[in-house]
This record gives sequence, structure tokens and C-alpha cells, in this order.
Amino acid sequence: MLQNDGRVSMKKIADKIGKFSKVAVSYRVRRLIKMGVIQGFYVRIDPDHMNQSFLFITKLTFVRKGPHEALLLKKIASFDGIQSVFRTFGDYDAVVIGRSANPVAARDLIDKMLSLEGISASTTTITHTVIKQSLDVVI
Repeated sequence: MLQNDGRVSMKKIADKIGKFSKVAVSYRVRRLIKMGVIQGFYVRIDPDHMNQSFLFITKLTFVRKGPHEALLLKKIASFDGIQSVFRTFGDYDAVVIGRSANPVAARDLIDKMLSLEGISASTTTITHTVIKQSLDVVI
């Protein structure tokens, strides 16, 4: 329930479970936070309302692997408009997901990434329809 609505009341969770009081639920939630299982509570913002509806996925290949790769990815992760950065196994070394207002802004952001020394190749995919987008973890 908390993954879908971080503002849900402890009483509502207790009522749904049926066998715990809201105090017991609150204790367990605080314990999960302390243990690091719950890492935070987030607000989902509609990208269209923020003029960020253009979503792109860029796959990168690096000249060198190892510490240099990690530094490049940290740099890329700091760019405004970059939502997610993943190191990967397979044909590419990393996958970067970003959002922008339009194709020109996306191109500028991708060009900024590609201007970094150490990237040998990239492939970008532009999305046109979101079917599902979630950060939820199956419990």
C-alpha cells in the first residue's frame, strides 16, 4: 500500500491487514525505514504537466572499463534531465534514461553525454507511448 500511496494512513494499512493496530503498523514501518528496506517516500509528478514528456533511452559503450567508466556515469547522472543511469552486462556498458521538453532539448542532452571523453558508441531510442512505468518492487 505504501508503494502506491506514501501518504496512506497507518490506520488504513492496519484496517486492510486486519490483525495489527495502527500503532503496531507504525512501529513496523519505522523499523523498515531504519533497516533501509523503505528508502523514502516520493511524489509522482506527471511529466506532461512539467513540459518533460519527451522520453529517451540511450545505450552507451565505453572505451575503457572500470573506475573511469564509473566516473563517467556519475558525471552523466548529474546532468539535468537524466532520470536513471544503469551499468549493464551485454552489448552495451550502460543505459541512460532521460526526459526533456522536445527532441531538440533531448539531442542537446545526448550530445552533452557524448562529448565526454571515453564514450566509444551510443544508440538512442525515442519512446512514443508509455504502457507502464513503475519503480515499485514486487513484494
